[in-house]
Formats: sequence, structure tokens, C-alpha cells
Amino acid sequence: MSMTGAFHTIVCDIRSQPFERRRRSTTVSVAVVVLLGIVFILRNVYQHQPRLEPDRQPPAYESARQNQLPSTSVDTALRVAVNQLFYSVDPSVPGNWYFPAFAKEKIEWIKTERAAGKLSMILLKNTANTSLDFEAMMAAGIVEGKPMIIVAQPRFLGFLIEGGRLSPPFTQQQRNDFMLGLVHETLHVQNPHHGNPASLDDRMTEELQVWREVDLNVVRQLRQLNQPLSFRFIEADDALRSCNEDTECQPLRELLLPSERRRQ
Repeated sequence: MSMTGAFHTIVCDIRSQPFERRRRSTTVSVAVVVLLGIVFILRNVYQHQPRLEPDRQPPAYESARQNQLPSTSVDTALRVAVNQLFYSVDPSVPGNWYFPAFAKEKIEWIKTERAAGKLSMILLKNTANTSLDFEAMMAAGIVEGKPMIIVAQPRFLGFLIEGGRLSPPFTQQQRNDFMLGLVHETLHVQNPHHGNPASLDDRMTEELQVWREVDLNVVRQLRQLNQPLSFRFIEADDALRSCNEDTECQPLRELLLPSERRRQ
């Protein structure tokens, strides 16, 4: 599948650590946890959940090869998990009563646009030929002329493992972080003025705008309710508070800049 346009990334990392983190190698213990979790994921398929469009790009995960598990089993399990998680953040689910109105509106917009065939959402297995940062779990852009929200499969796998739940019921923080990622990417899709994707300044301008809008309309309210959130959302909110929500907030710029530079 050819990809065109800019991909705007958001890191949904639920570890309480500083912004800059190094890559971590996949350990045997993690592979075991993943493979055990796959069994539970496949046993909890919802019959009426929204369906993501299958990604058509190889290859299989190394953990699957090492354990002689067909790659399609891993892929299917993760596709089931992302669909279940998408279903779990539906505003109509009673447990999501506390979602701010802004967040509910954006999630409903995704549902409506997908139902009308105007928006695609895929689980992307191979991110090697994209501009996604290695820590990015979601992106938004134009693929073959169609608006699309992408969930990066490698990072999504890490997100599930770090959150401690590979299948429903997902933790409240997993649901909150996934919902915030969708709201963030929806703003990128709805923004008609992306600027030059090759320009670091243009990308930073848009990222600052989107992070600020998500923070003021969703994150700030969730923190007031003492909802569990990714460390990054909390750190970004603290940065915005320190600059009085200025649109050119320098503390927030400093937090976002390393990730954007890695995309050069």
C-alpha cells in the first residue's frame, strides 16, 4: 500500500518515565507474556465490534517465528485487541460517562465517517517505510487520497503489555490513553492546513496546536477527575500550565521537539 502525505504522531506511553527513552530489546519473558495473552485475546472476541481494515504488509513477529506460531495468529490477535479497545472507548458505553464532551464528539465523528466510508482506520504491521517515530502508536494522514488513522502494530503490542491487559476488560488508563490518541489524530485529520510535511517548523506548529487543544478540552478535565493517564499527557499538561497555555509554549515545544527531529 503506497502512502502519501504527512503522518502526525502521538506517543501513548503509559510508563511513568521522562520523555526521552531508549529502545528496548524484546526479551524472551515478554515474548512468553505476549503469546499467553494471545490465547486470552482470541477467547474474548466481541461479536458486534467495529472492524479495522486489515493491513497488507508483512512480516511476522520474531516471537511468533521462534515459537512456531503462525504469523496470522499474532496478527489476528492484535487486530481483535485493537477492535475491542476501540469498542471500549465508544461514548455510548456506560462506563465512559466521564469522557469530556469534546472527546465524545471526536470519537462519534470517527464512527460516523468510517460508517460513511469517508475515513479508514488500519492496524499497520510494518512501519519501516513510514515517518513514524519508533515510540509512536498512532498517526494520521492521507493514504491513496483517503484520510486515515493508523495504529502502529509494534507499538500497540507494547502498549498492551505495559498496560498489563492484553484483552478486555482493559484498564481505565489503557482506555483513557487510547481515547486521547484517537482524539489527537482526529484533530490532525480535520485540520485542512497541514503545511509542509518536510518542514520541522510546520510540523511543530501543528503539533503544538493539537496538543494544546487536546489538553485544554480533554486532559485537563480528566486530571480534575483524578483519572489515570500516560505520563506524557501529564507532563505536557504541566508544561502548558507553566507557560499559561501560550500557543507557542516553549516548555511544550521542548518536550515535542526530540520526537519530531527523529522524523527528519
